[in-house]
Amino acid sequence: MKDVLLLVGAGQIGMAIARRIGFDKKIIIGDKNLVNAKKIADIMYNAGFDVNYLEVDLADRISIKNYIQEAQKYGQIGMLINAAGVSPS
Repeated sequence: MKDVLLLVGAGQIGMAIARRIGFDKKIIIGDKNLVNAKKIADIMYNAGFDVNYLEVDLADRISIKNYIQEAQKYGQIGMLINAAGVSPS
């Protein structure tokens, strides 16, 4: 099992950080928009990273718990990159 890195917010900034610190880790990308998560996961996979992606809504406690539980199936979570923007509106 590998150490797990969580990336929440599938965008360019989060991807850049994950590429920098995610070498030899299992990276689980979470985003409210599953299409965005898949797009970033595909880019990272093609660059040689071990990546999975999931839908996660940071404004929903159940969604966050499900994201964490799924990520723990791959190993111990050691890092979190929160690159998601959450608006109160």
